Amino acid sequence: MVTPDHLALEWLASGLFITVLGALIKFAGWTWLLAGYSKSTSPVPDDVVQDMAGNTILRVGITVFVFGVLASVIEPPSYLGLIIGAAIVIAVLRLLYRLNTWSPPQTA
Repeated sequence: MVTPDHLALEWLASGLFITVLGALIKFAGWTWLLAGYSKSTSPVPDDVVQDMAGNTILRVGITVFVFGVLASVIEPPSYLGLIIGAAIVIAVLRLLYRLNTWSPPQTA
């Protein structure tokens, strides 16, 4: 039986926690978990924020969890954690850009 070290357990627990938060935002509509977001002051509708932020957070959580699984099975290269961190930063920046440039769909 493979016994994961403490670093792999941290990645697994963090990934699971982030995935649960992403699911709560996307499927339960818990947008109050998003720092700085307010339904009353945001020009972006709540369902759009729920979908965009929920998808991004779910992707980040699943990526972190998969890295934890990988780290529990093999010894990953030390730079892989930095790549995961950079991917998370890029995903968050992409989310912020998409939310700040959102415009309502045009009807014909």
